[in-house]
Amino acid sequence: LKAISEKILAWCEENDYELTIKKRKALTSLKTWEKQKEILDAANFLLKAIGTEEDSDFNRFSKAVDAALKTEKMKLSASQKNAIYAAVSWYDESAEKVIKKTQKLSSEKLELLLDQLGCTEAELSDYGYYPSGKKGEYITYESESDLRDTENVPLKENIYNYFLREVKPHISEAWIDLDRTKIGYEISFNKYFYRHTSLRNLEEVGTEILALEQENEGLIMEILNLG
Repeated sequence: LKAISEKILAWCEENDYELTIKKRKALTSLKTWEKQKEILDAANFLLKAIGTEEDSDFNRFSKAVDAALKTEKMKLSASQKNAIYAAVSWYDESAEKVIKKTQKLSSEKLELLLDQLGCTEAELSDYGYYPSGKKGEYITYESESDLRDTENVPLKENIYNYFLREVKPHISEAWIDLDRTKIGYEISFNKYFYRHTSLRNLEEVGTEILALEQENEGLIMEILNLG
């Protein structure tokens, strides 16, 4: 690696990759390449174990990955698995929803959740908790980052009522993520702090321009020793 470090950094510069000192150091570190090699080896193993057939159910695919790794007694961190997933999967709106978590809620935990969200049990799906069909069991799904959106809700208006009126009719599977909800004021600095300054009249501006032109002409003549 030491023998080709300069070539690696030169290639990055030629391809307009702007690297900080920290990134340059990481890129030429043996540990960085060993970690990537470990991921590549795991990916090649999974390729042989699972095959190349496409599966529109990511939940089933991830279970197959875990089963193959368990058989081989191979352990991968969440970030390593995500690196492999990112390389071989993509968003498909017709695919099965990707389950984030399945959890059972006792009556006490359910009551606490409803109090936290400020909703009824029937409204839980609007906050991302979908009943699985089993008593007290709810499913949360992974969201697609490219499809996330934000809304500016007037401070005096109820967020849930706004969601039902302005969002739900257009996107039936949308839900409110209260962990990302921020409540506060949005201040327009131009509206409250801008002070209008009247423009100068054209005659004044024209006179100033002519004076500058004469001054510049005098400087040029002086530089050329023609004055």
